[in-house]
Amino acid sequence: MITTGFRIAWRHARKFKIYSLINIGGLALGFASSIAILHFVSGEFSYDKFHRLSDNVYRLNTVTQTPTGSQVQAAGTPLLAPTLISDIPEVEAAVRLRHADDVLIEIGEKKFYETKVFYADSNFFNVLTFPLAQGNPHTALKEINTAVITTAFAKKYFGNQDPINKTIKVNDIVVQVSGVTLPAGKSHLDFDVLVSFETFTPPKGIPISLTSWAWTSFPTYVRLREGTDKASVEAKFPAFIRKYRSPEDARKINYQLQPVKDVYLHSRNILERDGISTKGDYTYTVGLAAIAALIMGIACFNFANLSTALSIYRVKETGVKRSLGSSRSEIFSQFIFESIVGAAISLLLGIIMLQVGIAQLENLFGTDLSLTISTHIKWLPLYIVLIFFIGSLGGLYPALFLSRLKPQLALKATNAFHQRSGKLSFKKVIIVFQFFVTALLIAGSLSIKRQIDFVRSKDLGYNKDGIIVLHVPDEQMRKLYASLRNKLSANAHVLGVSASRDLFDGQQGITEVEEIGRSEDPRMISMFRMYPNFVETMGIEMALGRTFTEPLRDSSSFILNEAAVEMLGWDKKEVIGKKIRSYSQTGEVIGVVKDFHFTSLHATIAPLIMLVPKSKIEYLYVRVAPGDLAKTLPSLEADWKAVAPHLPFEFIMLDEHVGQMYRQDERLSQLILVFCGLSVFLAFLGLYGVISLMAEARTKEIGIRKVLGASVSAITAMLSGEFMLLVFIAVLIALPTSYYFLEQWLNNFAYRINMPIDILMLSVLLSAVLAGLAVSFRSIKAALANPIDSIKSE
Repeated sequence: MITTGFRIAWRHARKFKIYSLINIGGLALGFASSIAILHFVSGEFSYDKFHRLSDNVYRLNTVTQTPTGSQVQAAGTPLLAPTLISDIPEVEAAVRLRHADDVLIEIGEKKFYETKVFYADSNFFNVLTFPLAQGNPHTALKEINTAVITTAFAKKYFGNQDPINKTIKVNDIVVQVSGVTLPAGKSHLDFDVLVSFETFTPPKGIPISLTSWAWTSFPTYVRLREGTDKASVEAKFPAFIRKYRSPEDARKINYQLQPVKDVYLHSRNILERDGISTKGDYTYTVGLAAIAALIMGIACFNFANLSTALSIYRVKETGVKRSLGSSRSEIFSQFIFESIVGAAISLLLGIIMLQVGIAQLENLFGTDLSLTISTHIKWLPLYIVLIFFIGSLGGLYPALFLSRLKPQLALKATNAFHQRSGKLSFKKVIIVFQFFVTALLIAGSLSIKRQIDFVRSKDLGYNKDGIIVLHVPDEQMRKLYASLRNKLSANAHVLGVSASRDLFDGQQGITEVEEIGRSEDPRMISMFRMYPNFVETMGIEMALGRTFTEPLRDSSSFILNEAAVEMLGWDKKEVIGKKIRSYSQTGEVIGVVKDFHFTSLHATIAPLIMLVPKSKIEYLYVRVAPGDLAKTLPSLEADWKAVAPHLPFEFIMLDEHVGQMYRQDERLSQLILVFCGLSVFLAFLGLYGVISLMAEARTKEIGIRKVLGASVSAITAMLSGEFMLLVFIAVLIALPTSYYFLEQWLNNFAYRINMPIDILMLSVLLSAVLAGLAVSFRSIKAALANPIDSIKSE
């Protein structure tokens, strides 16, 4: 039975080679693209699920009410974690971290700046259960000057040597390796080195300590007791805050618990400390899953439609079988079996396509997809379900129809199904769906590209091009800044030099601003810490007053942006000379800068205060003249080594760093563009296959019409009219749907394009043109055929 089924299926496929290739190849493309997308999506949803009792582990975020709304920060104060354990019984364990910023790691002759270094409490592995290859998780971070490193870090610095008890110099502090982590599942917390929290000392110049409730700079994680309701714990936070914080703080601050499994995908608008890995995005991830479903839907419906259309040539075959004694169930099973075999072959081809193009796919998705044979074996149950579902869908209609035919009618039947004009057929529904999705994806991909282009080209209020940012450790910056500035300023390629604590990526801190002599509560405001000449180097425009000057005589003065002046309700004519207190220093406002985008365009420009810090600053900004960067960098490196030969020459391009804030948007744009093209191709392929089969089914009719005087245009219109009407209906449905979803996506940007009506109309036009090409090409070919050959076809 099975052998006979295979032989019949093979004979039928050989007879209709082109259509079988379209049918199986189209479904294989659908399988390949959908499996790739869904594998990526499953990876995005897998973050932080490897932790023991992960359902009870939460990150504690601080919510601060500001004049422009609420700001959520993924950090707490140094006293928060230990006090939560003592005051809230539901908190079983809590751990605090502190990002070490960019630190200089020295091991022997090796010197590198590392960004993934954190200080962590000794109970870190009791809350976030990263597995250890070496060391005791309960004691590895207990002693001062001890550290746990990852296996990748150990390989980089120690090679094949055992790293346990080896020493590492972290910013001039010598620590001993007490543990090595094993590679774990995906986590939002991406670290290379964990140093015991006992080793941490506050940076010099910051007038706060580890006993402060005002220093919100410590990522905090808690594990609740099993059976604890998160909402009941959060309900205790207001009273907890009133107990330990000032009345002003209690009015504007609260805490929230974020499940650790949600952190990666649900933190786009949460301010996080540097060093935490790139955030995912829930909306984008679900959107990609939807695209995978749509592409798979198009491919499946193509498969079903072409399978149905191909079966018109098997009516007489069915009649012969029934006359020779085959039962209805045998006929039904034969068609279902053939369809399932076709689906299985398509899946196999799809997997082969995936493995051949895996490098290109990983580049497109921007991640390691890890699609191996073991991955496909793990997904085998899902593959089997898909094969049977899609195979049954493709073979169901012809199996039902042909198995019901009476033998005498089947033997007399022509090679076409009975056409019931005016009925909503399966074929029509499929074509409408395919071109609805096609128009939707065309509109989406073009609109997203226009928004991304708008973001790239928008005037940010400063000039990010040609800015090289060099890292200098805090203490080294204080010693070497003047020498580095003078040396680099003398370089013919350099147009300006300054320094800052911040990088135009939204990671700057917030502080209070209080006007001297007024009784109003302090306002929370973003801050930008910088040295003199920074405004000029970055091309930021002054609206009023002046900037900081060299030699520095106004280190306690402030500069505001226009949004801050508006927030404070000041008259612009009276701003200069206003006395304020901020960042633990008192001074006067000496200038106002025009608003500039110091964070992502997803957010409006917030109030900002600019000041010269008395504490940590470690980024040297160098503006270079336009030209060949490959020639400029060696001269900068030579100047660097002349002043700081003991420090690595490591830099970032500011425009590339700022561009990372839109990497998710750009990735979505690229993915939609690629898969939009794929969906268009599949829809085109399916429509061409169906119209070709329908034209062949009416070969004799077309010949007779031509003999009776029908023109080529009349025959073309007859064949293509119904299909073009279906495409027109599809794009009409797609227009309002595209408008709605695009408006929702564009609302994620504070600065966005207007709804691109021209693109919506273009998507309609492109869909119609593509459909018209598919239909007209085959219709014209049929209409031009020799009518004598058509009439003699049987």
